[in-house]
Amino acid sequence: MKLLKQLIIGAIVGFFGAFLLLGVSEIDFSIYTDAIVIGLFIIILILWGWSFLLHKQIKNLDSKELKGEEEDEADVLKYKKISDYMLFVQSSSVISLLTLCITITTPLNITLIIISIIFLIVSYFLAVTGVNSMRRIYPERNLPKISDSKYEEKLLEAADEGEKYVIMQGLYKAYNLLNVVLIFAIVGSAIYSMVAESSQVFSIVLMSIVLLLVNGRYLLVIRNK
Repeated sequence: MKLLKQLIIGAIVGFFGAFLLLGVSEIDFSIYTDAIVIGLFIIILILWGWSFLLHKQIKNLDSKELKGEEEDEADVLKYKKISDYMLFVQSSSVISLLTLCITITTPLNITLIIISIIFLIVSYFLAVTGVNSMRRIYPERNLPKISDSKYEEKLLEAADEGEKYVIMQGLYKAYNLLNVVLIFAIVGSAIYSMVAESSQVFSIVLMSIVLLLVNGRYLLVIRNK
């Protein structure tokens, strides 16, 4: 029943989304590629600026010697700031990947390609910095290194029951959102292919495979518990 509901929502959103895309399908975006990519670079720099500010605040909080309620409040604040930091860094990584894909699939601009690669590398190292900060702030937790081949499993093992509940809740909501978004993207691509006469078969097949793998993995894990 829930899957049927997701299919219906995805179909409706995909239908209207496809027609929205058709409204701009005649625009030649290739002439605006450089401006779009530069705009995305600016967004990345803003995200980095927030990340650096949060990292500084986290270090300041960690350096303070607090006791009792003040220490508990500081721990909560550090947790929120670390979460925000990772959100900004991961967002910058995704946008950096987007700029790289745009620059290599449109009229080549070597300068923008190189900058995109640099931005992607820097975003990765910022993510590593965030993980290392967590290991420094919580040395007693025995948190794994990001290079550990079983990082996700060990991170889950290091979490207490309350943290595991929060993690599972977040992952389950993300799983449901991924289903809806992929269904929307598949339906939207199919409608766009029919109306705009621009085949999106490869994208549709790829997204369908992703949807099958995600749902199959989730259901198999539950089944085998």
